[in-house]
Amino acid sequence: MIDPFRSSGLNVVSRERLTDQTAAALRDYILTNRLAVGTRLPAEPSLAQSLGVSRNVLRQAVASLEALGMLRVTQGSGTYVADVADTEVFAQIAAWMGSDGLTEHDYLEVRAIWERGIYELVIDRASVSEVDHLDEISSAMVHAEDPGKAAALHEEFHDVLLRATGNQFLVTIGTILHNFFWEFGYRRALVRKPPVERLLDSHRSIVRLLRTRDRGNIPQMIDLHLSPDDSGDESADVKEGRAT
Repeated sequence: MIDPFRSSGLNVVSRERLTDQTAAALRDYILTNRLAVGTRLPAEPSLAQSLGVSRNVLRQAVASLEALGMLRVTQGSGTYVADVADTEVFAQIAAWMGSDGLTEHDYLEVRAIWERGIYELVIDRASVSEVDHLDEISSAMVHAEDPGKAAALHEEFHDVLLRATGNQFLVTIGTILHNFFWEFGYRRALVRKPPVERLLDSHRSIVRLLRTRDRGNIPQMIDLHLSPDDSGDESADVKEGRAT
């Protein structure tokens, strides 16, 4: 008997293909919803049912994402969104790059090139509501009494900034690079950290300059964010909301 589905060109989905599709669905869910590091995914039975796959297929898909560093499976606890900075892949890249011969100037120059592109897109594309949101976050960041809360707001600020570029690929790779820059530059003591108080307050000045929609302010925005000393402090004009 002729199988009508086969004769119509419909191919049977292999188990390998189903696993790949399931992994892709999980990856898209994590990225689309901007799930924070440490977010626990639903329990396996519920997740498998939502995806319409068997628990065995789900386990294989989760294992593939764990190998890529997107997920972290803790026995008896659950499956969590992983921190790219804690993955073996990230560590290998950092180790391969090394730090011999690299200078603070090299690092800050690359950061400045990267941030210039982001600021240009945000100036051109960000909506008023997105800039307002950045303003709210930066204000809350300055007034946060708990260092952990301030750090979380700092992450949120850069997440919103990336999304305001309107470029989904930039959002995805930008999240990875943001973590990489922090890990490679600051945790490895390659560069000096800006004073915490000035670093937090600088984000408010950056938002004020973004509101001007003037690309000529980008060098000052970069200096405010990256300068490791007090030379990047905003001027009185910027504090009053006027671009210099």
